[in-house]
Amino acid sequence: MKPYARGKSIFFREVTVEDSEFIVGLRTDPEKNKYLSTTSEDIEEQKKYCYKLLKENIDYYFIICDWDQNPIGTIRIYDFQADSFCWGSWIIAQNAPASAAIESALLIYDFAFLSLHYRKSHFDVRKKNTRVLEFHKRFGASVFKEDELNYFFSYDREAYLKIRAKYKRYLP
Repeated sequence: MKPYARGKSIFFREVTVEDSEFIVGLRTDPEKNKYLSTTSEDIEEQKKYCYKLLKENIDYYFIICDWDQNPIGTIRIYDFQADSFCWGSWIIAQNAPASAAIESALLIYDFAFLSLHYRKSHFDVRKKNTRVLEFHKRFGASVFKEDELNYFFSYDREAYLKIRAKYKRYLP
């Protein structure tokens, strides 16, 4: 089983095929999927996708849970390059603790930078997703290119370690 991360009010556990209905529910929620790639409502298709990820062991796909073990979101690390990783599939449910977004971002960076020892992160955010854009900018990520739909960000471990100190109250 792949490692997971623990925060003050949440933890990550590896996705299982049994999480497919929860994932489809999040990804097809009209409030949550405005800025996501289109997802099928077919739960069997999601099960096949989860099974493939688990079998091929090609990325880290986590369910974000509260301390009562209720699933409250998803987050994933993928597109591994020599010294960089991408993260996304970041969806937080309405019933999540107020700190779940900031805490899950900190935990994913801790996991990738401090446990997996990557030096950089790369990711994209839809231009219309202003809340998430501002979040990443506050964290110190910088835009290195853009296209019609997205801004493409870069973020390094040193910048994260500086911001981590500012938000340490969200970590155990």
